[in-house]
Amino acid sequence: MSCVAKLSDMVSGFHIPGSGDADTNALQLGFSPEVILYPETVEEISRVLDFASRNGIRIFPFAGGTKLFLGNPVSTIGAALSLKRLCRVLFHEPSDMVSTVECGMEIREFQKIIGRENQVFPVDPPRLACGATIGGLVSTNLCGPMSSRYGTCRELILGAKAVRADGEIINLGGKVVKNVAGYDIPKLMVGSLGTLCVLAEVTFRLYPRQPSSRTLVVGFDDHDSCSRAARSILNADVIPTCFEILDEKLSSEFSATRGAKRSVLLRLDSFEDAVVEQIKQVKEITSGESASFVETDDEFSRDLWDSVREFPFSNEVSFSSKLTLPIEDSIKVLYDIESASELSGVEVRCLSRPIRGIVLVSVSGESSRAHGTAHFLENLADVLGGRIMFSGIRHELREKIKTWGNFGEALLLMKNIKRRFDPGNILPGEKIFDAD
Repeated sequence: MSCVAKLSDMVSGFHIPGSGDADTNALQLGFSPEVILYPETVEEISRVLDFASRNGIRIFPFAGGTKLFLGNPVSTIGAALSLKRLCRVLFHEPSDMVSTVECGMEIREFQKIIGRENQVFPVDPPRLACGATIGGLVSTNLCGPMSSRYGTCRELILGAKAVRADGEIINLGGKVVKNVAGYDIPKLMVGSLGTLCVLAEVTFRLYPRQPSSRTLVVGFDDHDSCSRAARSILNADVIPTCFEILDEKLSSEFSATRGAKRSVLLRLDSFEDAVVEQIKQVKEITSGESASFVETDDEFSRDLWDSVREFPFSNEVSFSSKLTLPIEDSIKVLYDIESASELSGVEVRCLSRPIRGIVLVSVSGESSRAHGTAHFLENLADVLGGRIMFSGIRHELREKIKTWGNFGEALLLMKNIKRRFDPGNILPGEKIFDAD
């Protein structure tokens, strides 16, 4: 029996790819591990990683498998470690608005459970309806439109239980909002794509459910009017749960505002009187921009936010990119992209989340032109003092487009952190960079 095969004796369940038994998760990994492991406890994960580190077996952790398109591809892996059987809410204290949940739990199920106490876990990541899990949410930090008000996982996470690459179980942070004296290690895990530890449990802060919600769609005839209005909204006494700017193509495809060159989407959640007052303010401060208004809280608004949540990860494209920029630049950059001569011959769609300084872009087109567009976007992010990440890169472009752009001086620090947590490179560091 090989060393990898011995791992199957350490967990409650396993699957051998190619054995004839169906396993849908195995089809989504992008590589062929010798075995897929299904632990049910943190102790089983610990035994697997302890054995793997002593025998040089590389382990790939995953949960729902809905975000595997992020990061660099992974090739040489001995065993895949599925967390889908760790799917319980372990602790929920409604009075403190905190909850601890295992990383294999689906986000929708977690939201339903805490919703019984009239509380919300305020995230709406892509692939939510396809089984997105807590583990995938934390490891990728893709939190969706609601991050405009509540922030991302970095703001929501309080503590975690994780297993290091050598099998040691570690507790990070705690179960109260103010629990950190020194380095906030749980936040380090956010966005690490499973390259530092295997997260088993996470503690989050929760929020009360708001009694009233409205969506306001504001359409504009030109970019300048939209930009002025967006800045006015940012400076006004308005607290949107979601705040998005759509370019012309997305305005039409999402049926936001027909014929508009730009659309601003706002979701306002609060007490009824406060929602009405905020909508009134938005209409007043944008009325001089020849804007059109659609106010809704029906099925149309749910479909609209579903479309926004999934962009740009829902369609087959040459690649998608996420630019993180200063707030002012995240508003004006839509025009910079739209009017760039370098983008002729490709189809580009853009969405801005200005409160977070995030711009999402999808690009479709012939490979050489798509490659040129990626180079243009990377340079644009650099000129504006921002960062860029690429995802969903078509196979023939993989060798030409760097998933993470240029890390610059941060690369050495990141590699040193990786070595401290995982000196044997048991976990897939190549998701982010080529580990030494």
